[in-house]
Amino acid sequence: MVKELVNGFKNFRDSYFEKRSQVLQQLAKKGQSPKTMVICCSDSRVEPSILFGTGPGDLFVVRNVANLVPPFTSKDNVSIGSALEYAVKILRVKDIVVMGHAHCGGVAALCKSINNDKKGEVKDNPSDFIKSWVDIAKPALSKIDLDHNDANIEVTSERAVVLYSYSNLLTYPWLNDAVSKNSLEIHAWWLDFKSVMLWKKAQGSDSFIPMDF
Repeated sequence: MVKELVNGFKNFRDSYFEKRSQVLQQLAKKGQSPKTMVICCSDSRVEPSILFGTGPGDLFVVRNVANLVPPFTSKDNVSIGSALEYAVKILRVKDIVVMGHAHCGGVAALCKSINNDKKGEVKDNPSDFIKSWVDIAKPALSKIDLDHNDANIEVTSERAVVLYSYSNLLTYPWLNDAVSKNSLEIHAWWLDFKSVMLWKKAQGSDSFIPMDF
């Protein structure tokens, strides 16, 4: 696979760069000025630049397991907090998108963690980091009955985590201030890559509606 990455970079340099060398040179000379920040999952099936047809310099992207944004007061917010601070205070992005997705392994791990805690079960091979990270979003699923045999429980849980991260964005004072001044807008999206559908949080509601194209 490493050889494929090297060949891919060679192709990028020989084709993509040659066609857009002026843009890339300007980015190197003047720095970046993206207008949009995307917070999404580390999942290999979710690639923002491919999904949205963007190029270098267009998106400021943060990826982590389950697209989580911890609250401002959390001890776990240093990494995402620094990225948010840079995006809002320095880059002055106009939009922040929190994007979750279908079949998210991170949210599945959170659901399993919650069920194990309820049953008092201890895993034979406990994770070093995954459980403590996804447990940040436990409050998102507090009102969801994970034992209920509902075919939509996976989707419901994934969207709840997106909404949790979306709400936590507003706990960052300078971000909330930017939203209040209408210089920044935040969005909550959920992607079903199997059906190639993109859903968004409805205005004034926690429900999700499909985007019209």
